[in-house]
This record gives sequence, structure tokens and C-alpha cells, in this order.
Amino acid sequence: MALVKQVISLAAGATSAAVLTGTTYETLPPGRTVTVAASHNGTEVAGGAITMNFNMNNTELSRAAAVSKREDAPFGYRGDYVMNQTVTPEDTIRSRPIITFTNNTSGTVSQVQYAVHIV
Repeated sequence: MALVKQVISLAAGATSAAVLTGTTYETLPPGRTVTVAASHNGTEVAGGAITMNFNMNNTELSRAAAVSKREDAPFGYRGDYVMNQTVTPEDTIRSRPIITFTNNTSGTVSQVQYAVHIV
């Protein structure tokens, strides 16, 4: 069981690097459950202040998915902020989950919190 959890800052119009790049979990074996949760502290805008893209191999799992503004609910990979959960394909030797976040506002969003839980 693994958990990659961080808080990042995104300038206006910026897209983060793939959050698992450079970690032990950049590629995953078959049959792993990947849960992604995210929230932000910015202002809500039409279409989402912060959006998430999640691709694995040649499959688009989330495209420009609006990340929720953090409210009173506790943040974590099991809470109110789960955005996607998927299982790596059994017929693939290695899967590469690529998760990025984009700031669609005209200002810096100082806290984009994400958690990627891998079982």
C-alpha cells in the first residue's frame, strides 16, 4: 500500500508536472487500485478553477475534471474529495498513470492538495 500526498502551488494558467513522475510509482504492475483525491483553496470559476487530467497508458480517465474547493470536510484519499478510482489492466505488464493539475484562473492558487493511494 502506497500513498503519494502533497500540496502544490500553481501560477495562473500553469499545469503541474505529472505528479507521480520520478517516484517509485511512476509505473505500476497489473491489478493495482489507484485512487486520486484533490482539492484547492482558490476561488471557484465556471469550468473549475483547478482541473485535473488523468491518463493511463492510452486511456483518458479524467479530462479537465473540476477539482472541488476545500471546505470543512477532512482531506484524504477516502473522503469527500475522491475524483477517480481505477484498476491497472491485468493484460498490461506495466501501466503509467499520468496525473496533472491546471490552474484556469488569472491568479496563483497557493494550495492544490492531492493524494494518490495505490493498493
